[in-house]
Amino acid sequence: MKKDVIYIDVEDDITTIIGKIKKSKEKIIALVPPKRIGVLQSVVNMRLLSKTAEAAKKRIVLITHDQALSGLAAAASIPIAKNLQSKPEIAEIPALKVDNDDDIIDGRELPVGELADNEENKPTKESKAVESVIAEEEADKKPEKKAKKVPSDKKVPNFNLFRKKFVLIGSGIVAFILFMVWAIWFAPHATVVITAKTTTVTVDNPVNLTLDGKTNAEAKVVKALKQEQSKELSVEFTATGEKNIGDKATGTVRFTKQSQYSSTVEAGTRLTSSSGLVFITNEDVTIPASITNTPGCFPIACPGSASVGVTAESGGANYNAAVGALSGANVDTAVFVGATGGGTDKMAKVVSKDDVEKAANKLAEKTDDSLKSKLVKSFGNSSKVIEESYREKRSKPTPSVAVGSEAEGPVKLKTTLKAIMFAIDQPEIDDYLNTSVQNQIKDKDSQKIYKNGAESVKFSQFTDSNNKFVIRLIANAEVGPEVNDNQVKEQSRGRSYGEIQSNLEAIDGIDGVDVKFSPFWVSSVPNDVNKITVEFKLENAS
Repeated sequence: MKKDVIYIDVEDDITTIIGKIKKSKEKIIALVPPKRIGVLQSVVNMRLLSKTAEAAKKRIVLITHDQALSGLAAAASIPIAKNLQSKPEIAEIPALKVDNDDDIIDGRELPVGELADNEENKPTKESKAVESVIAEEEADKKPEKKAKKVPSDKKVPNFNLFRKKFVLIGSGIVAFILFMVWAIWFAPHATVVITAKTTTVTVDNPVNLTLDGKTNAEAKVVKALKQEQSKELSVEFTATGEKNIGDKATGTVRFTKQSQYSSTVEAGTRLTSSSGLVFITNEDVTIPASITNTPGCFPIACPGSASVGVTAESGGANYNAAVGALSGANVDTAVFVGATGGGTDKMAKVVSKDDVEKAANKLAEKTDDSLKSKLVKSFGNSSKVIEESYREKRSKPTPSVAVGSEAEGPVKLKTTLKAIMFAIDQPEIDDYLNTSVQNQIKDKDSQKIYKNGAESVKFSQFTDSNNKFVIRLIANAEVGPEVNDNQVKEQSRGRSYGEIQSNLEAIDGIDGVDVKFSPFWVSSVPNDVNKITVEFKLENAS
């Protein structure tokens, strides 16, 4: 037949032991006391245990070698056994030792003397006189004793004093009862302190940043924010080029061409004189087809011809008096009609190409450090800025005076600096990290994320390729055992320190358990969960 073994703790009181007997599901219960007998060293407590077992229809056996405890158990009719395997039996109560010596005298056994009835044994006159004197003395003494016993005055009971004593005694009894009620049912409180050890889970992945999508940890995508700040940068320089900006010489050129069809010389056609001077046609001119129906033009046709005005490429008197033939693209014959004229000399400072290149090099070295701080502020406190994502773009530098044009003063070269930076909102980081860490611990039982690592997340290796943005995200999360306060309270109520400690420390990740009782006389956790407090402490992640 199965039996239940209950180990009694030194701190257990009689109510705790009785509660364990009632909770046991077995009919036979073995009680194993500690080395120090403690609460069992009382015949009253022994009889309480016996009555409890009898009321619950159970049989209890005390496992002990102690003679005193065996005697107490025998008085309560509780069987004992030397160990869990031996047969229980009721211990014998030591019998009182009886003195058989003849200390009692039986008068009937006294010998009767032969002279018992003789006259010699009859009282004599002298003996009678002595007896009478003794009787008189005893008679004189008896009234004196009675006088001492009878008081001279009768005392009247003081009912006020009796009433005060009754009230004080009654108040004391009520106060004692109230104190016991408070001490047993209201005062007891327990605090269960659980110390848990967390472990580190690292998230280290390259993620794609999206500006218009949603965060998806499974696809390694995180929604990001993009901000821009622009500022115009400029440098000034002095023009060093020289150019003759005097009036340009003008003239007339006649084109001739032998062809069956007419042709057109467009405006802007460049013509070069024999001296290397360049003239430009002012407008379109059409050269007619060759002529054959006029005298002198048969059988050989006469070439078609047409004239147009030209202007020198640059100002200067050196373009005057130009005569002779000119050459040009798609031109058969071109000849000045008279000499050119009207050109004048006027030298001026102009912007050269070299001036612009030198100014552009200086402009490239110029920047504005305030742009980055402005970008960081533009994101707000709820965003984590990606420092490596900071980029600057510059527009093509443009001079305030075009190259080749006269500069009457300092020339300014301008460019627009555009600064770009990315950031990720804190909720998006939390979403990504929570999902990523949960995927790593999903195969572990009763694990919980205590810190997802968002507060110390790091970004590196930012790349921007054809508007595809990639960043490496690194974070260290802390995970540990998932402890429910209500479950802890349910497991702890009505139990002793050792039971709570052994039950909770069996949970993976719990490093230590401590139970604090209040007031000092409480040795077990109350059954009311409202009187149980659970404190949870985390150690540094390992």
